[in-house]
Amino acid sequence: MTAWQAWRAATSPALAALLLVAPACGDDVEPPPVGPDPPVEGMCKLGYLGEAEAPPRIEVIALDSSGAARPVSDGDGVDIVMPPQGGRVIFLGVRATNLSACGVQLSGSLRDIESGRVMSESRTVNLKPTGDGWGASVDADISTFANVGVCPNNWSGRDIFDQDHEIVVQVKDGEGRTARQTLRVRPACNEPELEVECRCICKHGYILGEACG
Repeated sequence: MTAWQAWRAATSPALAALLLVAPACGDDVEPPPVGPDPPVEGMCKLGYLGEAEAPPRIEVIALDSSGAARPVSDGDGVDIVMPPQGGRVIFLGVRATNLSACGVQLSGSLRDIESGRVMSESRTVNLKPTGDGWGASVDADISTFANVGVCPNNWSGRDIFDQDHEIVVQVKDGEGRTARQTLRVRPACNEPELEVECRCICKHGYILGEACG
């Protein structure tokens, strides 16, 4: 049993209903503003990924309910996962090339395509080189993924699960190189032992503190 699986087995699902996710609402899907890059000199020695003169490229990945990263293409499903902080999130990460691996600003958003409302999260990460000119978010380290809080659902006009939504994932390195992808996805409650609670707190009209099964 991995450390991730052991934590999941020991965590009470009831904790998730106690946390309120504040909505970030709007009609477009621009990632939220982030502060200046933290200093990386002397801390990160991962160097440059790919070719300095080529435009940055990214491939979107997401953690599934087992803690493994999977590539995400247009029309794919993505798992709604219970994180250590409670509630439910979608873990959005990247594989990227032609940018610095250190101090990358990673932003992820989930957008309700009917109401235009958005939930977003941004953080600064170091991408782990994969030996082929690319670097990536690390499966075993959820801090290298945007932890996009989507439930409790007090923000969307629809259920989060089993409904088409839009994700936007963007990276920006310390020299301003930027790449971005927008994809249509369908979030799903794919944790069998937590599915009842997931479908309860992620439904449209959920009230904080409402009993779930």
